[in-house]
Amino acid sequence: MDKLLVIRHLNVEGANAIAGLTWGFPAMTSFLGLTHALQRKVHASVSDKLALTGCAVICHASQVQSYSNNMSRENYFALTRNPLTKDGSTAPFNEEGKMRMDVTLLIALSGPTSSQVEDDLVEYIEDVLATSRVAGGTVQSIGGVELIKDIGAINREPSTRKSFLRKLLPGFALVSRDNVLKDHIEKTQKAPLEAFLDFSTRKMSSKAKGDKTEWTADRLEYTGWLNPIMVGYQGISDLYDPGQVGNVRDRSCPVQFVESVYSLGQWISPHRIDDLQHLFWYQEYQADNALYLCKNDYQPDTPILLNNETDQTIEEK
Repeated sequence: MDKLLVIRHLNVEGANAIAGLTWGFPAMTSFLGLTHALQRKVHASVSDKLALTGCAVICHASQVQSYSNNMSRENYFALTRNPLTKDGSTAPFNEEGKMRMDVTLLIALSGPTSSQVEDDLVEYIEDVLATSRVAGGTVQSIGGVELIKDIGAINREPSTRKSFLRKLLPGFALVSRDNVLKDHIEKTQKAPLEAFLDFSTRKMSSKAKGDKTEWTADRLEYTGWLNPIMVGYQGISDLYDPGQVGNVRDRSCPVQFVESVYSLGQWISPHRIDDLQHLFWYQEYQADNALYLCKNDYQPDTPILLNNETDQTIEEK
């Protein structure tokens, strides 16, 4: 990573809030897809020597477009059916859950550039983002685009790095916590899917206490803002040659049918990062296993943090 492209406060409307079995924030596949799309456009219009190698996401604000019926604690997506058909009726499909979000994107750059190319790059990225789709949503505004030419010097100096990361506050960065999920599977001896779902459910236990009932939240022993996330795709078919499968978006590329791959992520405050490399996600293709993955190399000081806090209880009359 030689240079860093900082896209501050990218406000997006109508982004896809559903990622496979998970919901609440777009998958990292969406942001790495945006990075790849930007690279193709940069190669065609600015310089073919630049490589956009990774992306980090810091979320400042998000709002899922949902509602509750006030009769239960369940939330429902605010769905629409559009556009209208030729006879004026609504189309027979429901769109996926949508959300608004305010994010800052850090995109790692590598490759030789001149000062003229760097100036053109910043201007071009700002222009092309205005008409790009981000996780299926429409860009409403951009706080600014900045190119940092020597990110290595910032990363090596602790005080300079902390000063840079504090500018990303208030916000939270999404990193991978595969190690926590693996630890939970080993300790509980549960199937991977069951262990994965433990991080997406809230369980309560009741115990009689005289004429009252005491409800206790059953919490996992791990600390941190942990969430199940989608991290890529697993091939479930052969890899077909270009043009062999009909009705695909790009008939010039090979095609493979896939299913989603899930893991565990964590939202952390950027100022706690000790190495900027830990923020970045990048693509990895494992041909032998037909895996298309989003990888992140976050390494905390303490690999597994246990929750020693006492459980909070709720008394019910």
